[in-house]
Amino acid sequence: MMPSLINEADTALSKDISARITKLRPLSKSAMRLMQLVGEEDYGLGDITRIVEHDAALTANVLKVANSPALGLRHKVDSLGRAVTYLGDKMVVGIAIAASSPEVFDSELPGYVGERGEFWLHCLHAAMASREVSKRARQPVSPELAFTAGILHDMGKVVLSDFLDGQDLVRLLQKNGGDFLAVERELTGTNHAEVGLALARHWNLPDVLCNAIALHHNPEKALPADKPLVHAVHLGDAIAMLGGTGTGADAMGYSLSTESLRLFALDEGELERIILDVSLEFTAARSFLACPAG
Repeated sequence: MMPSLINEADTALSKDISARITKLRPLSKSAMRLMQLVGEEDYGLGDITRIVEHDAALTANVLKVANSPALGLRHKVDSLGRAVTYLGDKMVVGIAIAASSPEVFDSELPGYVGERGEFWLHCLHAAMASREVSKRARQPVSPELAFTAGILHDMGKVVLSDFLDGQDLVRLLQKNGGDFLAVERELTGTNHAEVGLALARHWNLPDVLCNAIALHHNPEKALPADKPLVHAVHLGDAIAMLGGTGTGADAMGYSLSTESLRLFALDEGELERIILDVSLEFTAARSFLACPAG
């Protein structure tokens, strides 16, 4: 594992939290293969189609989304190849991840005072924002990889929610000035980024995604090679919250890294343009990318 993650990775989780992690159904083989694929430099939509076509349930979900009334297509899409071409790689990866683990992405998050569907919308919004921000990186970073990392960044909350009391959480947030990571640690001995890393390792996710999940609130700790992706996800998360999709009581309960803004050379005007552009994309997509129910 990367040296930058030693402290986060070695954090001792309680036996109950560790047990909860092992009970979560892992992502499907198709979702894992798609995530690995989009992290490579040389791939095409045909490669994505070949992975999806060997998974009947995923094929059905992709075709269902492609034929959603919200898309307004004049003719029915009955070919997987056409569906993948129309939706694009990032949407297909998003469908695969959500469909393979609805217990994660369709979670209610009562410990965060969240509502059903809210978590998935935040993940989707953050993924789109991470992808858009990544295009402005001075060092090369795959926009599709940023999209995938954006979807996965907060999944530790699904586990930690079971060990939080929403009312205690809100009370402590008001008491300590809104430092959400500190409140999580006070109540559980850990935070959602550390739990997310443990879950990512349990699922055998690639190191590059583990790093983004573990450090998305502390991007300055990332190794130089990882900084563009980690900072993109950090900003993507913030943009989603600024755009109105949080995960409950924690909305805007985190500090924004000034290093992130410098790394992508973003001034206030440019950041506002990204927020608006992503908001428009998210609004168009949310109606036909609802998280499949488990």
